[in-house]
Amino acid sequence: MSKGKKILAIAVMGVMLLSTMAFADETVAPQQTNGNNSTAQTAPTKVDPITRLENLKAKITEKYNEGKISKDKMDSLIAKINSVEQKIKDFNNLTLDQKKQKLISDFTTDINKRVQEGKLTQDKANELIKNYTDKVNKWDGNGYPPEINRMYKGFLKNFGKYENSYAKFKNALDQAVKDNKITSQQEQDILNYLKGSKNKSGKTSSGTSTNTTNTTANTL
Repeated sequence: MSKGKKILAIAVMGVMLLSTMAFADETVAPQQTNGNNSTAQTAPTKVDPITRLENLKAKITEKYNEGKISKDKMDSLIAKINSVEQKIKDFNNLTLDQKKQKLISDFTTDINKRVQEGKLTQDKANELIKNYTDKVNKWDGNGYPPEINRMYKGFLKNFGKYENSYAKFKNALDQAVKDNKITSQQEQDILNYLKGSKNKSGKTSSGTSTNTTNTTANTL
C-alpha cells in the first residue's frame, strides 16, 4: 500500500471511528442481582438526573468546542439526552402506583428478553423479577429509582469510551507524524475534517482534508 493510500485509510478510519460510537439506549438494562444483595443497592437513588444530564450536555458541547467531536455528533448525542430527559419528566408526572407499574413492567420486559437471548435461565429470571417487584412495591416514591441513575451512568460510560477512542486515534496520527508518514498539516487537516469545522482560509475543513489526501496520494 502506498503512503498516500495509507493516509486516506487513516482518514476513513477516523470517520468510521466517530460514526460508530453509540451512546446507551434510553432503557438501560438492569444489573443482575441476587436475593442476598443489600437493599441499599436497589434503594431509590436521591439524585437530580435532569441536572446531571444537563451537565453532561455542557460537557459534550465543551468537547465540540475543543474539536474532539463533530457538530453532527454533538447534536446527535444531545438529542438522545433530550429524549431521556423527556422520559424522566413523563415518569415524574405519573402517580406513585403508575410509576411502580411502569418500573416493574419495563424490568420484566428486559429480563424476559435476556431469557430469550439465552443470557438468563427462566428460574433466575423469575427470582430477579420477584425480588425487584418486592422492592419496588416497598418504594414510597421519594427520590429516584436506581434505573434513572443507571441511565445517567450509561451515558457517562459510553461518552468516556468515545473520548478514549478519539484520544487513541489522535495518538496514532501523532505517531504517524513522528514516523514521517504524514505531515503535521495533514494530521491537522484530518482532525479538522472529523470536527467538521472551518479552517483559517474559510473553506470547510472536510474539503481541505480531501484535497490534501488526494494530493498526497498522487505525489507519493
